[in-house]
Amino acid sequence: MGIDPSRIAGVNAHETAFLYEEIFVRRAYLPDGMTLPPDAVVFDVGANIGLYSLFVRTVCPDATIHAFEPLPPVFEKLERNMAAYGVPAKLHRCALSDADGEADFTFYPGYTTMSARSSHAETAADREFVKRQVLDKPAAAELGEDVDLLDEMLAFQFREVPYVCPIRRLSDVIAEEGVDRVDMLKVDVQRAEAEVLRGVDEAHWPLIRRIALEVHDEPGTATEGRLDVLCGELRDRGFAVAPLGDDGLVESGRHAVFASRRP
Repeated sequence: MGIDPSRIAGVNAHETAFLYEEIFVRRAYLPDGMTLPPDAVVFDVGANIGLYSLFVRTVCPDATIHAFEPLPPVFEKLERNMAAYGVPAKLHRCALSDADGEADFTFYPGYTTMSARSSHAETAADREFVKRQVLDKPAAAELGEDVDLLDEMLAFQFREVPYVCPIRRLSDVIAEEGVDRVDMLKVDVQRAEAEVLRGVDEAHWPLIRRIALEVHDEPGTATEGRLDVLCGELRDRGFAVAPLGDDGLVESGRHAVFASRRP
């Protein structure tokens, strides 16, 4: 199945282009040399508009996909993209965490990928992170005095829109859906990755074979030291753990980790 980037329904064109390049071109969640079994069971946690689910469908046409996205404006695009390409994914309009219930979320209309549970939202820091990314590009020299306009644009794109969304435990979903294995657990949830992993019961950890995980370990914040803690916990559970490589975000405290269960 070929994916035409121009046919992907997105909230913001710049995000859709970035996600396509990250997932399909750079294979950030499945680097070259790493494979999935033909009938893989994949959990796409933090699915956003579904680019990773579409990618899985291209490399593994018989995969069973569970995609999780709590925010209504984004979930609507996820539904459209799965329908447009005929992907029979099970779509879950919720976030995964370490408890069942509801939680407050902060939605950024201009940067949906940075939307987060309100308890983890760092609006000023994330806005500054995007600003640095823009200013570090060669074309930034052309901005000149328009840097103030960049600040105004980012303030608008990062305006906070509140939502209350359902949250569930991963183990409860595994039990409810009768899942007997998870060949890939992909987690990209803006500082909530520890809660997602804490939502796995000990009885279900042996079912999980591979994990692609974005870990936030930002100096001077509540996430400081998280990378070593989570990697240590995964090793204790029988995974070989390795970084997916520095994609230029490590300096900002964002780390990509790949874990695969040892034979």
